[in-house]
Amino acid sequence: MKNSPRRFFISAISLFSFFCFASVAVIAQTSSQQSASQQQNASNAHVNVSLPLRRIVAARTSGAAEGARVLIASDAPLDDYSSRLDGDNFHILIPHARASFSEIQVAGRGFTSAGVEQRDESVILSFHLEQGASVSVTRGFNRLEVIFKTTAQSTAYASSKPSGAKTADAATDNPNEERETIRQMRAQIDALEARIKEIEAKQAAQSNSQQQTAQAAPTRASIAANSSPASAAPADEHNQHDDMPNGRPNLQIQGFADVNYHVSDQKGTTNSFALGQLDLFLTSRLSEKFSVLGELIIEAGQDNAFSFEIHRLLLRYTPNDYFNFSAGRYHTAIGYYNTAYHHGSWFQTAANRPFIFAFESKGGILPLHNVGLSVTGRIPRAPFGLRYVAEIGNGRASRSPLDRAVQTAVDENNGKAFNLGVFARPKTIPGFQTGFSFYRDHLTPAGKSKVGQSIFAAHLVYQNRLYEFLNEAVFLRHTLNNRTFQTPGLYTQFSRRFGNARPYFRYQYVSVPADDPIFPDVGRREGPSVGLRYDISDFAAFKAQYDRTRRRSLSTIDELILQLAFTF
Repeated sequence: MKNSPRRFFISAISLFSFFCFASVAVIAQTSSQQSASQQQNASNAHVNVSLPLRRIVAARTSGAAEGARVLIASDAPLDDYSSRLDGDNFHILIPHARASFSEIQVAGRGFTSAGVEQRDESVILSFHLEQGASVSVTRGFNRLEVIFKTTAQSTAYASSKPSGAKTADAATDNPNEERETIRQMRAQIDALEARIKEIEAKQAAQSNSQQQTAQAAPTRASIAANSSPASAAPADEHNQHDDMPNGRPNLQIQGFADVNYHVSDQKGTTNSFALGQLDLFLTSRLSEKFSVLGELIIEAGQDNAFSFEIHRLLLRYTPNDYFNFSAGRYHTAIGYYNTAYHHGSWFQTAANRPFIFAFESKGGILPLHNVGLSVTGRIPRAPFGLRYVAEIGNGRASRSPLDRAVQTAVDENNGKAFNLGVFARPKTIPGFQTGFSFYRDHLTPAGKSKVGQSIFAAHLVYQNRLYEFLNEAVFLRHTLNNRTFQTPGLYTQFSRRFGNARPYFRYQYVSVPADDPIFPDVGRREGPSVGLRYDISDFAAFKAQYDRTRRRSLSTIDELILQLAFTF
């Protein structure tokens, strides 16, 4: 009986490997034609290659008197897009992204057609302009609004002029009437120039006043600058991502939240509505190469009291694709799920995370948060789009179960945890990623000798507009006094989109030895999950999920989760 978990794990790993190799063969065959037409992406796009490809999830249009407005939304910030006008064609390049749709089904005044192209790891959106139309782009946190203006606006403007003023096309052959028209146009130009000089003088005076105030009280000046008229300028005057009002960084905030109803037959639990995490995701670009990323979580616990915690706070330096440096608190790059799906439930397909990737505060056994330094990048001249990651940090606390697992301020020992990983994103198979990582730390639980901790993780995933296929295996090993305690874990998840609906299936398994020196109370948990995600709008989703969890020496748990997840 003692060997049954081992036999089960070996069988599960064999099945996992079979699916991995089979999926590679199928994906490579279906992607061969597409890869022949792809070209290399622009090399000057500065993106953080440690992050997964963001998804362009929506493109919709709304009408206006002067022209159409097209909204483009993503599941991540869009602060590094670029745009260009090529004759009558307007192009928007979004690097490090993939589109969840194969064509843009929008129409409106100002453009005659629209298209989307996936080029390597970039998405290119194109619009063919109507004759005489103009276009501009305004950026929000994770959305772009493309604004078209047609010649009808110019006509309306011309019709609103004084009755004596005529355009050149409307002028007659009467010389006196032409001279009168020219005189009135010059008068209007003079009035506009005077108005511009007046505005420039006011802005110069305001700028001098702000500089004097900043010298006297820097903190007060910073607050005043953020509330000044220059900061409140219309978004279309600051289309570039590195525009900073008054030369200061521009903080962007995006919110994520969820509301749940949970039903379970586990003893000691009740059927309850629950307010999930309020996730405030912050980004700010300090310069072309420096930026800040933060994630603030407000959540109610089992005592119904709210707690606040900074789950991520990073200063990032990204000079190129080969070297990206971050310092602060980060999500450890163990496997795929932990860096692809953070705290916003709206991002992920399922209503909850797999057992093996549960957060520390939810009873998870992996060190998914860490405080320290991280370096990631593309491996130069390497095949298959190979990338690396190297991390060093405080590691996880183990002295007492009552201690906070994440050592944000003080490390309980002088040793440091490190994590090394390599993963591949072949350009010939868009949406495919595979890789492995190795994590090492030394834990010092109270009353015990030092415990060595090693974590091996491997993943194989494939995602496109319709399909999602996630596979990961983790092997955690503790060593204490020449004894070894081995914990295997894995999950596989498959989903397929049908319009706004995405049914999914997930199987998961984790087995911790009963005498493990760190997690003796976790035991073995395994079972299936079946669910449905339905996108009720571009920024809100409803999920219904059934979980059946079999436990070692304990009763089986049946659970139903209903969830509304949204971003704002």
